[in-house]
Amino acid sequence: MKTHLKMLCVDDNADLLNNLAQQFIAEDFDVDTAVDGRDAVEKIAAIHYDIVLLDLKMPRLDGMGVLKEMKAMNKNPHVIVLTALADVPTALECVKLGARDYVSKPYDPEDLLHVVIKVLGS
Repeated sequence: MKTHLKMLCVDDNADLLNNLAQQFIAEDFDVDTAVDGRDAVEKIAAIHYDIVLLDLKMPRLDGMGVLKEMKAMNKNPHVIVLTALADVPTALECVKLGARDYVSKPYDPEDLLHVVIKVLGS
């Protein structure tokens, strides 16, 4: 899949963040990373992203906070939440705040790629 789409991967787990970046660079995405929610908000304010892969539980600012700040900034990239917190109320709150999909950790890289393609096609 040749895209050249701009992606931001946000997670406080360095190994996972590196794996996400490598996976989507291999799919020809232009990938930036952020190690926490505050770092993510600063990048989202400065750069247009087509899609954001967003962890929920992070230091300095959690994923819900990132979603709220994006909404306040009127920034609307496609957002896929990646989290170990797999419960229905949390998923519904994420969708209310603008997330397009919700993927539970651990995830299968191939399944995540299909979710990204689906979300970008919507």
